[in-house]
Amino acid sequence: MATTKLLVLALSSIALGTSIHTGHKNHAIDPNDFIHVDGLRLKDSKGLHYLTGLNYWACMNLAAPASLGGNITRLTTELDQMAAKGVNHLRIMASSEGAPTRQPFRMNPALLEAPGRYNEELFQGLDICLAEMGKRGMRATMTLGNQWQWSGGFAQFVSWAQNNTAIPYPESWNITAPPQRTTPNTGWGAYTVQGVDAHSYGDFIDFSNLIYSNKQAEQWYKDHIAAVTSRRNTVTGRLYTEDATIMTWQLANEPQAQAAIGYEGPYNLYLKANPADLLFPWVERTSAYIRSLAPKQLISVGLESKQGEYYFKKVHNFTTVDYATTHCWVQNWGIYQMDDSSEAGLKKAQDFAVAFLTNSSRWARDIGKPVFLEEFGMARDNWLNKDKEYPYLSSATTTHKDAYFETVISTAVSLFQTNGSYIGTSPWAYGGVWRPESQHVNEFGMVWAGDPPHESPGWYDLYDTDEAMNIVGRQAEKVRRWIARYGGRE
Repeated sequence: MATTKLLVLALSSIALGTSIHTGHKNHAIDPNDFIHVDGLRLKDSKGLHYLTGLNYWACMNLAAPASLGGNITRLTTELDQMAAKGVNHLRIMASSEGAPTRQPFRMNPALLEAPGRYNEELFQGLDICLAEMGKRGMRATMTLGNQWQWSGGFAQFVSWAQNNTAIPYPESWNITAPPQRTTPNTGWGAYTVQGVDAHSYGDFIDFSNLIYSNKQAEQWYKDHIAAVTSRRNTVTGRLYTEDATIMTWQLANEPQAQAAIGYEGPYNLYLKANPADLLFPWVERTSAYIRSLAPKQLISVGLESKQGEYYFKKVHNFTTVDYATTHCWVQNWGIYQMDDSSEAGLKKAQDFAVAFLTNSSRWARDIGKPVFLEEFGMARDNWLNKDKEYPYLSSATTTHKDAYFETVISTAVSLFQTNGSYIGTSPWAYGGVWRPESQHVNEFGMVWAGDPPHESPGWYDLYDTDEAMNIVGRQAEKVRRWIARYGGRE
């Protein structure tokens, strides 16, 4: 009975727009105070606006009913925790795509169950997420698609357009694969091709990128964009396009080049110029379409920008793209190894990150656009887990991670303060109160870690007690003081 009363109270608070959270530093967003770009800066009605962000991609799923795997108590707790650190921006998924049969490696349940068919209760989770963010002074990047398999993404649209053809999945994390703990539904899992045919990431990317040329797949993707942008929030009553809580509509998470013709940069990352790459016209027409639907809000592409200067400038230099994005992944890109405890390995990662931010700031200045570091991360000191049952236990310390975060965040802040192009940072990703040691897979196969379902849970998670969150908090305070002293209204 008591539990029922608490649930009714919580739902009533959400419906009435009242707060069920504790005090925090941020103030509620004026839904009419839209962020705009001014040269290399972002501004709101009070002046300069710097993004102290976090990735919180599962927000709508956490805000969904418990019957869909949601957890409203965890959601509000974690939003409070982030707000207390001065976080004013969250990058969240505003998309996930289902399939005729259960598919591994992806968010479940999905928002878009089939072309034109939505899970309305999950959509209402997105409404709740935005309403709760707005109370806490957090704005959103709404990611509308995905290159990768963990939400369905481009590959699912292509599969639908090809009569539900099989998706060529690469090796991905499967939490149900061996090894398993003795307690059912607690993991661990492993990287595997269990349940699918083995393919390379190159095969998967080529298949996913058929969305750039398959008219039916692109149309269904655009239909989804129209459905989300035209939605009226069932909590606030406000149209999404009329709500300044939504700062940015993002084309997709990490869209890749369609026709790479080789490398010319460090670590085999930077691509040679290919003006015929279908990525470019896709960005142009998709961003123009979003602008026609949501003229008051900003648009970003979601590019990692590991592709180098040519791709960075070509992708971001459309009038319908308001600012550039970068992602910095030193382990995924082969620059850092999480099992290497040496200071030399850490320094190599730090040096790369500083150079990457410095160069991309210059590239952005050349095209007259701000740039947002919307993804970066580092594993814990996982060499300490080498002989333990799981490589990503949260008990490992974070000496390398903390030093790396200090370097990356201080570099971005310095570039912001010295007329560079950076406008903020957004680490990947907030796991909050979740821990791998206490995880329990729900009936939909999810644990809602900071890491998405196709990757090992706990790899890049930021936990509520991590020093990295204090580094994020000090960034917010440092920038706030600087703006108060020097920034003014410029």
